Amino acid sequence: MNAQWLLLSPILTPVLLVCLMLACAGCAGLFYRTRMLVNERDEANSAAEMSMIQLRKSMQIDQLTGLLSRQRLTEIAKIEMARCRRYGHPLSVVCMDIDHFNQINRDYSDTVGDSVLNGLARMTQALIRQSDVVCRWNGGAFLLLLPHTGLDQALELAEKLRRQTGDSALLVDNHVSVSIGSACLSTQESFESMTRRAEDALHQAKSEGRNRSLGHHSAEDTIRLGSHTAGS
Repeated sequence: MNAQWLLLSPILTPVLLVCLMLACAGCAGLFYRTRMLVNERDEANSAAEMSMIQLRKSMQIDQLTGLLSRQRLTEIAKIEMARCRRYGHPLSVVCMDIDHFNQINRDYSDTVGDSVLNGLARMTQALIRQSDVVCRWNGGAFLLLLPHTGLDQALELAEKLRRQTGDSALLVDNHVSVSIGSACLSTQESFESMTRRAEDALHQAKSEGRNRSLGHHSAEDTIRLGSHTAGS
């Protein structure tokens, strides 16, 4: 009875209504603020996810040429090495470097140097097989991974790349050349060891005057070549 009297009281009823309205307004404000915080959290999570996607992409793709990154090619190479060893197929790498690339950047600008890199990347992609992989190795250098390819075949491709680069118009008013080193995977060799031998052959090509392609024969290659010579 007392409670009914309080609700029907002409004095307290407006007070109760005001309190109820204030409580509803407070709840609405709290709900709106909570929703804003949830939206901000979702936007932050989405931005973080996009950043992670872009980071993963940048780790897999060279941003200048659109070729695979060095890290991604290394991952693929280790898979191909296991496959080639399982089935007894050869695997080779070709390391190609633009001669006097730093001088091109100095004489013509970095923009022109970037254009030369992109032109050489497109030309290389057009010459290799679908099963081959090419990446931007560093600076003005590219590395090609060639499954089912022995050293002789790798040297043939290297020479084709060298000649076509010399015949191309990568620079309008000057000649662009490349030096190339090749190596074929040996039985117990790591990917790092094979690429190091290809780079050694590349450096030798540079020291012998540039604009040439050389191969690095492993100890196994030397033994096979010696056996073949003795047999013939």
